[in-house]
Amino acid sequence: MFGIGLLLWLASVVVTGLTENLTMIPTVILLGSFLVPATAVIWYLDHYQSAELDPWRVFSAFLVGGVLGVLAASVLEAWLLSDGVLVYIGVGFLEELSKLLALLVVARGMARHTIRDGIVLGAAVGFGFAALESSGYAFGALLVREGAQVRLSLGSLVFAELLRGILAPLGHGVWTAIVGGVLFGASRNGHLRVTGSVLGAYVFVSLLHGLWDSMRAIALMAFATTSPPRPATSRAPPAD
Repeated sequence: MFGIGLLLWLASVVVTGLTENLTMIPTVILLGSFLVPATAVIWYLDHYQSAELDPWRVFSAFLVGGVLGVLAASVLEAWLLSDGVLVYIGVGFLEELSKLLALLVVARGMARHTIRDGIVLGAAVGFGFAALESSGYAFGALLVREGAQVRLSLGSLVFAELLRGILAPLGHGVWTAIVGGVLFGASRNGHLRVTGSVLGAYVFVSLLHGLWDSMRAIALMAFATTSPPRPATSRAPPAD
């Protein structure tokens, strides 16, 4: 699936670049954004069998859970966040909370909760969130502002999708899988419970998320504090 999808995405990029056909842009965005997350979920289904996790529930976690997570994160961030130093940490806590709530929704009706089921279902929610979020970032990368003008940059779109595709298995999927495993492991008598261990896992992955998002800002601050000061340049006095 990954190999065929990658070839189709590369073909879409080449055809879009050669023809400059704008109707191909959604194909490039969707294929590039969903390829790695969808492949990861299919891999889980191929390598793990569970009486409680049928393919439909996993698909619902990927699609429905991902959409619910993105919607909740967008609303919460718009209401609660403002510009500031801690904005990245706030984003991490809100987005991880949104995915946790989405996981609770798609896990309804399960009679048993095993740690592995929680890991797989949490990963499916996280990868669905990652795919939809990557689509938005890819569209944003496509639009390049130059002064008052906005032009379309296929190169920026491709770079954004390559970067997020490579990093996808290390981000949202893993973070929500950790919380899902702890959440399902804490269940009692078929009921999910938000215990201290669940809250601890949530705080842990939220901090990881916030630090990940703030890497660029941290790098810029570190560079600014370690760079030697520039020598003052002398300017010739104006001529009389």
